Amino acid sequence: MTRMHKNAEYYSNTEWTVSKVREEINDGLSLLNRIDRKIITVFGSHRVKPDNKYYDHCKKTAFELGKRGYAIMSGGGPGIMHAANSGAKEAGAPSIGLRAELLKGEKINDPIFTEEMSFHFMFVRRFIMSIKSEALIFYPGGFGALNELFEYLVLMQTGIVDTVPIICVNRNYWNGLFEWLKNNPLKEDFLINDDKDMGLIHFADSPEEIIDIIEK
Repeated sequence: MTRMHKNAEYYSNTEWTVSKVREEINDGLSLLNRIDRKIITVFGSHRVKPDNKYYDHCKKTAFELGKRGYAIMSGGGPGIMHAANSGAKEAGAPSIGLRAELLKGEKINDPIFTEEMSFHFMFVRRFIMSIKSEALIFYPGGFGALNELFEYLVLMQTGIVDTVPIICVNRNYWNGLFEWLKNNPLKEDFLINDDKDMGLIHFADSPEEIIDIIEK
């Protein structure tokens, strides 16, 4: 007896799957092409509350970037995403929310978006969130943020997409992960090239550092 029930919905109905993917890619690219400013995309935990230090930090960063003429994009949900879009909206900048419609409990009703779209397919959403972005900012998060972070790192490492700044906020949070990647005693030399591969990642603690990295 197969374990795959949700998966089967996609490979057993290929006409719907292919049509839906095409529709979402087309609508997503059309949305991006309506934005006449440079786009910065923000990632991070959906569990962060408005009284959390990361929420405040992200909102300030998005506000300052918005004032400097950037559009701000996020996954359109709560937590860090809400902070990014709120800061952009207060700055009078384009505030883009790209929601994952299958993730329950992440719908935002607040009027903080100037553009928004829902995606059925997470891989299409990740593509649209990055393909026109001038920088990708990662606040602390869980599996979702790590999934996005490493997908984009691989695409840049292999030269499949253009290299743009990937900025990890809060050095103390990220240090353990990247020290493990660099210094794991069981790693082979071909796994991580310290100079080239680690050079794709920037670390920042303050909004000013983030802005400096982007504007360089």
